[in-house]
Amino acid sequence: MEKVNARQRWLAEGLLVCVAAGWGIGFPVMKSAVDVYPVLMVLFLRFLLSTLLMLPLTGKKLLRVQRSTLMTGVLLGTLLGATYLLLIFGLQQTSAASTGFLAGLNVIWVLLLAALLAGRFPGADAWLATGCALLGLALMSDISSLQLRQGDLLVIAGSFFSALHILALDRWSGRHDTLTLTVIQIATMTVMMLLALLGTGQPLFPDHVDTSLLTALLITAVFSTVFAFWVQTHYQRFTTPTRAILIYNLDPVFSALFAVWLLHETLSDNVVTGGAFILLGMCLPGVLSTFVQRYRVRKVAN
Repeated sequence: MEKVNARQRWLAEGLLVCVAAGWGIGFPVMKSAVDVYPVLMVLFLRFLLSTLLMLPLTGKKLLRVQRSTLMTGVLLGTLLGATYLLLIFGLQQTSAASTGFLAGLNVIWVLLLAALLAGRFPGADAWLATGCALLGLALMSDISSLQLRQGDLLVIAGSFFSALHILALDRWSGRHDTLTLTVIQIATMTVMMLLALLGTGQPLFPDHVDTSLLTALLITAVFSTVFAFWVQTHYQRFTTPTRAILIYNLDPVFSALFAVWLLHETLSDNVVTGGAFILLGMCLPGVLSTFVQRYRVRKVAN
């Protein structure tokens, strides 16, 4: 995390909430498309369109890109692409509830790995926030009993790669042009989805295109990919990895809200309660920090 003032951090975290919203809207708009088209095809087309949209903004920069930026972007894109592929293949072999909860284990991975890299044990506020987030995810996923299957292990591996991507962004994004880094990440993911499609023998392009596919591609390419990944790449370094992953776990909360708006679904009590716990987990460290600071000020004054 770079040295930043409170205003920069609040701006960054507010924009990261917008990232979670961008990812959240992707689920309901993708739902109709993947009911008709293979999910790998939809993701390949999404990232291909995202890459093409970014090329006019980064064309000249890409022509003179430094080797270090290229390698960093490819590595970040590989971590993110591996996350998507592991979650996709895991979801095909386990339940959506298990996937939703186990994918949220990236909170734990970030907490432990960030502490390990910093050479210190996570604080009590971080553990409390993580516990609230995991409890919220469990409630939203309606987990009653968790029996690990092969698909569950793939999802757990995907959550680990997601954590690695967040930590790698925290360490390296400030050293490179973030717009260039973003398009290299997305282009790398496009190639990975292409290779996965070729490996499964599925067609690369649909034989017909309907409104659901066009809507899903446009919304997810613009909001869930180009905007979200650029903001993540540029602004995540202004907060801590633990705070970032807690904010990103608002993704299912926004997904549920957009599902109500776009698909006219209803929210169950578990979804409402789980969402409240995720919000509590996101806000808890800041609230505790404020109380601790005020307590110290009063103690000094007395």
